[in-house]
Amino acid sequence: MAEIRAFLTGKLARPRLEKVLTGLGQTDFEWRIVDTGVKIAALMTEEIIKRRVELPEGTSLAVLPGRFRGEPERLAEHFKVPFTRGPDELADLPAFLGSE
Repeated sequence: MAEIRAFLTGKLARPRLEKVLTGLGQTDFEWRIVDTGVKIAALMTEEIIKRRVELPEGTSLAVLPGRFRGEPERLAEHFKVPFTRGPDELADLPAFLGSE
């Protein structure tokens, strides 16, 4: 079974994130987009994520927007899943994930 990576985002960035992830083609992981319920992803806080987000079953890594200024370690502790901060720009996501 492939690992599942959850990409947290806001309402405005969701369509573009989906386009970027779809454009990756074949990957060694499955991806899921998790809408945090905020309009602009950079405005989400640790508390908003803790209250509103339910990670998909089997998530092995949660990827936060690069401009998220909270502490991924505290979210990892809360959800019992590793969290990491992605790149500041969605266009840089394929390189961040090791794709060309």
